Amino acid sequence: MTGGKAVIFLAPLALTAGCAATGTYDEPYALVETGWRSPLRKELPIIVNAVDGETTVNPKYPPPLKPGRHRVDIYLNTRVGPFYKQYRTLELDAAPCTRYRIVAGYTNLTHIEWSPVIYPEPIGECVAKFGATS
Repeated sequence: MTGGKAVIFLAPLALTAGCAATGTYDEPYALVETGWRSPLRKELPIIVNAVDGETTVNPKYPPPLKPGRHRVDIYLNTRVGPFYKQYRTLELDAAPCTRYRIVAGYTNLTHIEWSPVIYPEPIGECVAKFGATS
């Protein structure tokens, strides 16, 4: 009888260990993050609201993405104007080992006129582990 209990106890542990063996950072990945405020370039930070339809837990630093095409919903919090002018949806073709910092490049904040600006940069530790970006 004790042998049966051991099998029942060890089976979930084996499944959990198998799931934990493959982590998010075990293969090339991409990151989408919020950029920084720049009055000189007329840029404001945005909030990453959702990636591929899934709401992000931490809008400033969403989870890593697999390389490929993704739909990114972003939001510029201006506290004024109609809310529909504050949202944008981007189609992003994420390259492996690349970080994408997204900001709102604005021309006029009174009437909420802005467009997303994307700054790609290599992720050093990812490039070192998996090779050059493509």
